[in-house]
Amino acid sequence: MAGMTSRRKLAAFGVLVLFVFAAGLWLTVRAMLAGDRIKSAIEAQASAAIGRPVSIRAATPQFLPRVGLDLQGISIGGRDEVSIEHATLTTGLWALLRRRVEDARISVVRSQIDLRWALDLLAAFSAPASSSSPSSAAFTVDSIGTLALRDVTLVAGARTLRVDLDSSLSGGDRLVITDLRGHSDGTDLRASGELTSIARRTGKLSIQADTLDLDGLMAFLAAATPAGSTGSSSSGSQVPLQLDIDVKAARGRALGVSLTKLSAACRMQGGDVLLENLAIELFSGRYTGQAAFRGSRGQPLYEWRGTFENLDVPQLMAFAGTTGAMTGRLAGTLALSAAGADPALAMQRAKGTARVTITDGKMPGLEIVRNVILAFGKPSGEAPSGSGEAFTRIASTLAVNAPVISTEDLTFASRDFDMTGKGTLSLASQAIDLRADVILSRELSAQAGRDLYRLAREGERIVLPARITGNATSPTVFIDIQAAMMRALKNKVKDQFKSLLDRWRREPANP
Repeated sequence: MAGMTSRRKLAAFGVLVLFVFAAGLWLTVRAMLAGDRIKSAIEAQASAAIGRPVSIRAATPQFLPRVGLDLQGISIGGRDEVSIEHATLTTGLWALLRRRVEDARISVVRSQIDLRWALDLLAAFSAPASSSSPSSAAFTVDSIGTLALRDVTLVAGARTLRVDLDSSLSGGDRLVITDLRGHSDGTDLRASGELTSIARRTGKLSIQADTLDLDGLMAFLAAATPAGSTGSSSSGSQVPLQLDIDVKAARGRALGVSLTKLSAACRMQGGDVLLENLAIELFSGRYTGQAAFRGSRGQPLYEWRGTFENLDVPQLMAFAGTTGAMTGRLAGTLALSAAGADPALAMQRAKGTARVTITDGKMPGLEIVRNVILAFGKPSGEAPSGSGEAFTRIASTLAVNAPVISTEDLTFASRDFDMTGKGTLSLASQAIDLRADVILSRELSAQAGRDLYRLAREGERIVLPARITGNATSPTVFIDIQAAMMRALKNKVKDQFKSLLDRWRREPANP
């Protein structure tokens, strides 16, 4: 019994010793974390690395589940260029007793951070601390093990992306992104990959999106370039990003157009953002090509180059605000550029060229041409199949000088007539102004009446100069009477000259 009592006393004494040791350790850690020493150390190390004053409003000790600090009110710059509402920094106990923060876990919540500053902060704490650092006498943030973001808004220019991030650092300069979820208007994406070098801003990412605002993505990445950050007070580091990003999206929007099955290889190279091998489905057709933001050539510039095929014209007309103006299928190429930092605004000033072809469609109003022509002659029964509103092909090279599109080589083919012309279309008002030669089919020319045929013919077909005005949904066709009379006069002079020449040939020569 005495032995058992002795063991109980020994056990109780051991528990007491452990309790005193734990209490002493807790008081020691509390004393080390309390006050401004570690807060000042973090401020000094971050300020030295970034080159801007860093201040922390409050640092509260945390003991569970790991020892660390809750940091609140972190600001960068003399005018609070960056503000982080809340961050948690935790570390191992034994490292802390050596006045070091090693393999730290950093969690940032409910904050808004400029993307360039976020990279600068990451670089500041991932780099090994210098022995001459002003914080070395107190505490040193030596290494970061994991970084988590929760409900953090990344800002790039006028664009924002709300993100949740799980990541880890390896080797002090490599950030492995396990899972990044991003949300903004029109975008819901997930990404993974790595920054292979935080200091050099190099890396590879893979983006899978349920929905993607392609303009927003381009503008966000463009604003993270040195050219895109011009004029921003939170300019951060000027070390440019060098990223390869594989992008896939089930659906989304680009320049206001709904799209599906998007894929592209995005490359950030210094001041440029390039979308190569871009493929999207839109208007029940397909576009392939590339888009780019050029920020390394002085004035920021957007470019679009590519080929589109089998686009549904009624859908395109509805998008342009001219529902019912035309049917058919559209194919062609385009090469456009526009100055500006925002793709949607830049598109309003786009310049370039496009080659378009529309096949096998209808255009309400073409019946007018047949009726006008037959008013000069006598209809021969019902209109043949394929006449009226139907056309087989429209082709043109377009010169784009937004908001006006012009053409010098419009060609139009249908059963009733062919047409060649030139003119303009206003994208803003949908107003059209075309001058064209309407070349009637042989069949319709024969029904137009002998007088009209004799005066307005070229070869076996009647050619009538016309002007088409109004807007794309309700064009108005005017026959240019003055030009028609000039052609009639020309034909009459030609006929009289031919008659005189024939008579001269038939008369015998004088002996």
